[in-house]
Amino acid sequence: MITDADEVQRDTFNNRVAEHGRVKSVLESFAYIKPFGGMFGKIVPFYAESYWYAMGGLTFLMFVFLTFSGIILALLGPYWWLNNPFGLFMKSFHYWSAQGFFFFALLHLFRVWATGSYRGRRILNWWIGLSMFMLAMGENLFGLLARGDWESQFVSMHSDNMLFIQPFFFNLFSPANFTADLTIHIALIPVVFFGLILAHIVLVRLQGLSKPLSAEKEK
Repeated sequence: MITDADEVQRDTFNNRVAEHGRVKSVLESFAYIKPFGGMFGKIVPFYAESYWYAMGGLTFLMFVFLTFSGIILALLGPYWWLNNPFGLFMKSFHYWSAQGFFFFALLHLFRVWATGSYRGRRILNWWIGLSMFMLAMGENLFGLLARGDWESQFVSMHSDNMLFIQPFFFNLFSPANFTADLTIHIALIPVVFFGLILAHIVLVRLQGLSKPLSAEKEK
């Protein structure tokens, strides 16, 4: 049976070198020494020092990129992001941040499933994560509807045929209603999404990182 004391004993620099290599261990050491140790905190157990366990953090980083680039785009408007060279760059940055978000989110979901981190009391957080992923797909749709370029018009045409056949809330959810689509994309869904992210992170901190299945079998 592996105890917490055993985990602490294993979590040394020499063991990290044996596990990850000297270069990576040196680069990671800033999080273990003063004053950086107190600043960042050592909250990741030994078994979670893997790139697979970083997928959730990378997904959140993409959300930060989307938030800041989205604020700039919303403040300066469609004419700017469709005609200004820097506006085109920001629109592209926002787009590829969204692609990165879905890429890392899928890897994060796979890691949680593969390591059994959804079991027991963590099942609530698993469903919160799945809800965020489904909500993100709706956010992506309304973002495409609000872009105003040729691809946006193409998506609007097909969305109207597939998703908006019946009028919802007096045609509020309509590809032709730019103001509503943009408001939903930059205000309504992000607020709900941020609340779910906050709940997701709080539960991870309260429950801790679950051990992989191989570690559970060693008990």
